[in-house]
Amino acid sequence: PKAPPAPPKVDNTVAQGKTSTGAQPVSKPAAPVKTAGPDKTPQGDSFKKPTPNAEASSSSSRPNINAHDLQGPQVQAPKLSESEVQDLAMGRTPGKGKAAPVRPEIQKVAEEMKAEVPGSEILRYTDQGGHPMLKKPNLPSGTQDGVCSAMTSEWIRTGIEAGGDPKKGSQAFGKLTDNHFGGLIDKQHAESLQSNSLTKLNNEHMSAVSKFQDSVEQLKDKRAQRNEINELLTNPDLTPDERQGLKQQRAELNQEFKAGMAQLNQDKEALEHKQAAMQSLTDDFRTGRGGGNPGVRVQDYEPIEGSTFGQKLFDGTKEDGHYRMGLRKPGESADGHVIGLHKTDGKSRLMDANTAEWQTNSHKDLVNLTAEHIDRLYPDYKSFDLTRYN
Repeated sequence: PKAPPAPPKVDNTVAQGKTSTGAQPVSKPAAPVKTAGPDKTPQGDSFKKPTPNAEASSSSSRPNINAHDLQGPQVQAPKLSESEVQDLAMGRTPGKGKAAPVRPEIQKVAEEMKAEVPGSEILRYTDQGGHPMLKKPNLPSGTQDGVCSAMTSEWIRTGIEAGGDPKKGSQAFGKLTDNHFGGLIDKQHAESLQSNSLTKLNNEHMSAVSKFQDSVEQLKDKRAQRNEINELLTNPDLTPDERQGLKQQRAELNQEFKAGMAQLNQDKEALEHKQAAMQSLTDDFRTGRGGGNPGVRVQDYEPIEGSTFGQKLFDGTKEDGHYRMGLRKPGESADGHVIGLHKTDGKSRLMDANTAEWQTNSHKDLVNLTAEHIDRLYPDYKSFDLTRYN
């Protein structure tokens, strides 16, 4: 018996046609190719002839596939989020959904603090100082020293939007920092501009207040002069000319005093309106720092002292909610830093942009972990304040 015919050869080569521009592809010199007949492959192999029935039924038994189907699924261009568009516009690399690597020195100090507070756990490292985006040149103003304020604001926002659930809040925060870090840079920049504007307005307001106080003192002097003239006019030994001269001076002082009081009342009203406007802008600024949530100033800046700090912090964070703790070095225009705290009856959280987002088993552990941060990382900061957001 004869051996069965060999199966046809299979080749994965796809014949090249014209390109989309109409140009012929450039061919490399090759050995002569056998001429293919109507029933042969380009390599000269014969096709297996179909049976008459198969040939007749081929149109119904096979799916009708066109060239468009062979291109595979049509994938639309990804839609970029607003922060990703901002990243590209600023020449930054958009977030890739992956956390930036933490520096070894930050990991080391975090592990040491964790060992000091057994009831604490590291949820994710933040380590803003090691983030590639903050190492690029020509950063926007207000971001050269990091994005601690913006990061804390967004941490508070995501926590509140999660209904105060520590786990959900942490997940939302992690998604934000991994994917939209560029947005934190932009937010910090915008906050810096707003802060500078408020500082300028406040300085102008304080200058106007100082001028107002000077006007008050001048009117006090005029009143004292008038009282002195009244006393002199009681002297019976005055000559008519002396008496007339004193009365003339008193009349002039009365006129100046009256005009000064009218101006003073106008200035006072203007200052009150200015103060109200400043307060509104300050409230808006404080709301922005809470991720769009209004805040309550729990404590103004108090000294950080080893013997009292822990108790002050514990008392100031007794109510459940998110807290923004501001740290300040000595001096009016000294550097500052911000740490976020989230106190609940169960698990609590701490977020420091320089180290990590943490979880603690209790309120007491939260206070102890905060004290560890102050001792190890911020010994030069001498005062702190607290604002609560719910």
